[in-house]
Amino acid sequence: MKTKIILTATAISIFLLSTFFSCHKGGDDLLYHSNVHMINLSGYNNSNEELILQLDTFSATVTPAFSKIAFGANYNFNDPNKQHLKFTMKSKETGKILLEKEIKANDTAVATNLNLIYMDGKVSDFPAVPPLAEGKVQLIYMFQSNILNYQEPVDIVFKKYYFIPKVFEEVIRIKNLKPNEFSQPIGFAPFPLGVQDYNGQKTPVLFRAHIYKAGTDIPYTAGTSFEFDPLISVAPTPSPTKTSSKLLIINEAPVNNMIQFNKVLEL
Repeated sequence: MKTKIILTATAISIFLLSTFFSCHKGGDDLLYHSNVHMINLSGYNNSNEELILQLDTFSATVTPAFSKIAFGANYNFNDPNKQHLKFTMKSKETGKILLEKEIKANDTAVATNLNLIYMDGKVSDFPAVPPLAEGKVQLIYMFQSNILNYQEPVDIVFKKYYFIPKVFEEVIRIKNLKPNEFSQPIGFAPFPLGVQDYNGQKTPVLFRAHIYKAGTDIPYTAGTSFEFDPLISVAPTPSPTKTSSKLLIINEAPVNNMIQFNKVLEL
């Protein structure tokens, strides 16, 4: 994933908190003046740093480590001597500026929407969760190898598991996914879970996901000190039973020498 200073103009509206700024006292100026610009920032701080978000000289807000980013403001460019603003995001610990965006009164856009993720000291685009599509489960994943520091691409393979005959059946896979990058969306038709018939026998049906070396059915942990168990070493998944659209960030959370996984974020 490439780091970008000017980010894709997308937004996750549930994250937005609105703060209103105006050069004149009273709300009427903001409501009726024609040169109001909206600034929205959303995404996720996937780091152990606190982030300071500030629009020009107005009060700053602080985003805690490993938390959603949510910032919103409206500004009325009704002062001829104040025709540009600067939005900054910086590390609270080091003071390093991570993102800087100038907003001008004569910009043709009425809004600046930034949607980003901060991790590994970099600011990158945060993909928009696809809109719901009837009859489809849509998924975007990021896999973080925070313990093994695995650097090669992986496949995340989603499967039905028929419990009594102990049979896995592949549904779909995310292919060739590089750690610390977002996958392209994948989609499949919803299907039921619970007790079903399999070859004339009643069996519980579960939904599971395994992480393999890219292009194989070999656990990516092969050759390491960590063991892989097909029933325990499964990646977090949303329900496959109904139409949905989800984005997940997952990472490693071994128990003793058994590889397991943790859900960092689900949207």
